[in-house]
Amino acid sequence: MAKISQSARDCQQERQFAALFNQLFATRLSPEGRPYTLTEVSQATGMSVPYLSYVRKGTIGAVPVHRAASLARFFGVPLDYFSQDEPPVETMADDVREALAQPLVRELVLRVGHLSLAQRALVLEILEHIDHLRVEPAQGSPSCPNHV
Repeated sequence: MAKISQSARDCQQERQFAALFNQLFATRLSPEGRPYTLTEVSQATGMSVPYLSYVRKGTIGAVPVHRAASLARFFGVPLDYFSQDEPPVETMADDVREALAQPLVRELVLRVGHLSLAQRALVLEILEHIDHLRVEPAQGSPSCPNHV
């Protein structure tokens, strides 16, 4: 059985922390329903944007416990979240899991994942317009006048 060198293990841990950190950006949305920006996380945690960017890329060595704890608090996960072998499925919000179980939602999400941020914003605008159209008839008069 081949031994894994310490540097290879460290590299794996860096990539694993980055994968878990990126999973939080993908699954924990801001109150506006969009992913958090590095600037927002930076302002809330006191860590610089470049540092957070390096962590996301997996180029930071070991992330100190106090910084991991600050990130865990910000995203609302326990500190041991970062010691997982892979991103846990249960970190997804219940409503996200339920939505993904609906017909065609998974396909929609997968397709939107390949769009640019600007294109995703346009898709959200379209969905908001559809929501508005769905609600509008319900707010009209309860009975429609008969047209002769």
